[in-house]
Amino acid sequence: MVQASLPVRLMRLGLGVAVLWLAFWGVGPRVVASVPALAHYGAVQDVYGIRSGALYYNDVDATQAAENNSRDSWRFTPQGPAHGG
Repeated sequence: MVQASLPVRLMRLGLGVAVLWLAFWGVGPRVVASVPALAHYGAVQDVYGIRSGALYYNDVDATQAAENNSRDSWRFTPQGPAHGG
């Protein structure tokens, strides 16, 4: 298999970056602005200070706290009265 020349590879890289830029900063905001549910979701995040990056493991402290809270909720869930014999 013959590898493409350097200018062709750089052109492909530039095209890929341009497509991603257009998707995230061109199309994405227009979709959010045109769908009321997405606009409301963004407004709710702003009001309550929700850091959505933590949902995708970008915020390590927040995800660690969420994991600890999840484990504790299972560990300390009330089990009801013990059955006597």
